[in-house]
Amino acid sequence: MKTTFFKTVLIAAMVVGLAISALAQTQSPETPESVAKAYFAAMQASDWDKCADLLHPEALGSMKRTFAKIINADVSGGAAKTIFGLKTNEEFASLSGATIFERLMNFMAGASPEMKTVLAASKTTVLGKVTEGIELVHVVYRTQIKMSGAEISEVELMSFKKHGTTWRGLLTADMEEMVTNLAEGLSGKKE
Repeated sequence: MKTTFFKTVLIAAMVVGLAISALAQTQSPETPESVAKAYFAAMQASDWDKCADLLHPEALGSMKRTFAKIINADVSGGAAKTIFGLKTNEEFASLSGATIFERLMNFMAGASPEMKTVLAASKTTVLGKVTEGIELVHVVYRTQIKMSGAEISEVELMSFKKHGTTWRGLLTADMEEMVTNLAEGLSGKKE
């Protein structure tokens, strides 16, 4: 009886140990590289909701401020309606940065159908990281796109900033340029 009891306790301890180990592995903290990989996969799949979720609130706030200037200056309300699906300019203020990002990307994908094709054909590989302090990491990556027999390969970086216990992306230089160019096009002047 004692032997059976000890075997039962030993088996129970092993099961609990394995469960704790498995739980620890599934709850491992996100790294800038893992967030970058998830972001690139979401971008490739045109999953704008997931992309927005992986961006830092500062990046989304910056995008919102950029477009708020344009929306507020557009008395016709055309930009608010066309890009963000709003009935009035005043509705813009109630949108979250994530919603603005999603709607902007949906607008751009609709205006340029080849964008989704290019994104789907891309392959992104994380090459490494450069740590700048405890709150900022730059992830270096290579994007390769094969289309119509041609191949484009670029090495770029995306910065990630600490947000609570995890990391979230800042806008890439390409994304900032795209937002700025679109905003300038809508306003009719250089920012």
